Amino acid sequence: MATHAGLGRPREFDLDVAARDAMNVFWDHGYEGTSLPDLIEGTGLSRGSLYKAFGDKKKLLLAALDLYMAEGLRATADLLSQPGTVKEAIRASLLRYARLSSGEAGRRGCLVVAIAVEMAAHDPALAERAAQMFRRIQQLYAGAIVRGQANGEIAEGDEQAMARFLVCQIQGMRVLGKTGGLEADMVALVDSAMLMLERN
Repeated sequence: MATHAGLGRPREFDLDVAARDAMNVFWDHGYEGTSLPDLIEGTGLSRGSLYKAFGDKKKLLLAALDLYMAEGLRATADLLSQPGTVKEAIRASLLRYARLSSGEAGRRGCLVVAIAVEMAAHDPALAERAAQMFRRIQQLYAGAIVRGQANGEIAEGDEQAMARFLVCQIQGMRVLGKTGGLEADMVALVDSAMLMLERN
């Protein structure tokens, strides 16, 4: 979709494409380790274009994080709403995270976790951005768990606590993946997590 700047003057680049390119730069170097020349090289844009579009490096990071989070949340929501049983949908979603937590993808890790570890302790706005993503993931799983409880697939209990456990399991896998975790080990963790949802 075309984007515009100023008095109807068309921009020569797409904001989402620029944010995605910047996302990969921040993912590779971290926030503090990313320089303006890195962003210029990674996006193919000039200093002036970057600052005109995003304002500053921090706002460009937030735009990149928002894009990353939106895509991740959409993928989770799509898997949790797929046809079939609720437990199958939850397992499929957790298996996606297992794949992301192994091999090359696992070593790269989660961008939100990486930036949060680097910056959240001294940047409340960034900490809230990361916390918001975790809350939204929790709500997606809580909604699925409620559906599973309603049809008798999933054990009765506090759906928020169960969903929070799954979020912790997911983020634990993402951290383990940074150390070179094997997909088979991650799948075993998914199987263990699924036991928590079993009816007594």
